[in-house]
Amino acid sequence: MHPNMPAKDDLESRLEAARRPMLAPPMPPASLPIRLRTSPALRRLIPTRLAVNRAEARAQRNWNSKPGTREAMTQMMQAIVGGTARADEAHELARRHVIEEEVHRALFWQPWAPAEIDATSSAHLEAARADGRPLLFSNCHMGPFHLHMSAIATAEHPTFVVSAPWFLEPPTHDYWGRRIAHWWRRLALQRPYEHVVYGPGSMPVLRALLEAGDYLLIYFDMPGGRRTQFLGKPVMLATGTARLAAETGALIVPLRCRREGHRAWAEVGEPIDPGEHGDPEQLQDLLAAVHERWILELPETLEDPNRPGGWEGGASAREWIRADRDRPATDEPGAHDPASAAARAREE
Repeated sequence: MHPNMPAKDDLESRLEAARRPMLAPPMPPASLPIRLRTSPALRRLIPTRLAVNRAEARAQRNWNSKPGTREAMTQMMQAIVGGTARADEAHELARRHVIEEEVHRALFWQPWAPAEIDATSSAHLEAARADGRPLLFSNCHMGPFHLHMSAIATAEHPTFVVSAPWFLEPPTHDYWGRRIAHWWRRLALQRPYEHVVYGPGSMPVLRALLEAGDYLLIYFDMPGGRRTQFLGKPVMLATGTARLAAETGALIVPLRCRREGHRAWAEVGEPIDPGEHGDPEQLQDLLAAVHERWILELPETLEDPNRPGGWEGGASAREWIRADRDRPATDEPGAHDPASAAARAREE
């Protein structure tokens, strides 16, 4: 069992597990073709700029030669931009999404360079830190988001990231398992100030961390039980971020990852004071508007909402609902992140 997975369900044990640093495990064995594709040593021999250029060309070839990919990705993009001013661009955005997905995969296996941060984002981040309150970062699954916390978490300001159980499962002997192990190793060796919190049942833990003055990051674009107007349509979204901010007074700091060529950028929005925006319902709507604006600037960089652990076939141009919506929804942050064989197959 991973040490960040709580051994017991009491608050003290869960907090202790959350505060442990990540491990740097060996890469699990796998078949020779997979080992070659996922060898950090071999990847270091390829300049990242070249790896990105090759990924872009490979993705364009796939788009040109595979009508099934074009159809599926266009339908996926219609689910994102349907009902918005960019609805008519779905086909071209789908082509760009295929490229972004391939590039993000390439960047994941290249050496992890620290994300850049511009002057405006730095000013927003410093203003939030200077306030003295705990910070609750809110982001969506956009861009190479495995990199953006490198611009945020420091020894002085460690940050806790909410994760689903799949991230803490023992790495399997295949592409997916080596991907997880590589992620753990990079966090342990390069980003020791980024901690992982086991998501299900985590609300008391997250509340305690914020009350202790710690920083958290929670993904906003996760299914839940609150019908929210988002991306031009009603979307069933989790509300953990808004509720925690309202309960603890933590500042909400919108966060986005984007790329320019082979470089990743962490973009920080203006801090949101929950005391100035009413109840959690109003905070939820405000956050939805902030993330919607960012997503519609770069919709091709958003992950497929119908991925396993997302809306799983229930996201369309008209609404996003859980495909199995008769099952009681949960608002626990990270409870629905992808961990299925289908998700692993997408990576391969």
